[in-house]
Amino acid sequence: MHKLIVIAQCAEEHYSNILKEMPIICSDKVRLVFIDDSYMDIRYPVDSKYSFHWQRKDEMIRIDTAPHHKQLSSYPRHIHMGTENKIVEDTITNIDNNIEDNVKCVLGFVRLRLEN
Repeated sequence: MHKLIVIAQCAEEHYSNILKEMPIICSDKVRLVFIDDSYMDIRYPVDSKYSFHWQRKDEMIRIDTAPHHKQLSSYPRHIHMGTENKIVEDTITNIDNNIEDNVKCVLGFVRLRLEN
């Protein structure tokens, strides 16, 4: 639960301008609702395993560390960009980052996409 609180506090402290409401802490994730009514579910069970799933109207972007796609130089990190089947290298997070740094990297990416 401690990691989920860190995620929620980081989002609220640094990215409140893109949040529509306070972060929602569930049993295994934090849900963020953005100003465009899209949402992100963040799961971070251990430091080297995480998932950021951003659901927009007709698009999803998920950054995760599931041990698939060994051909990517960022393995095990990868991004499902737009659809489940379009897999690209993860240039947003870093497996060596702490939780707060990865949250900031991902929410910075979200902020840029919301502004455009």
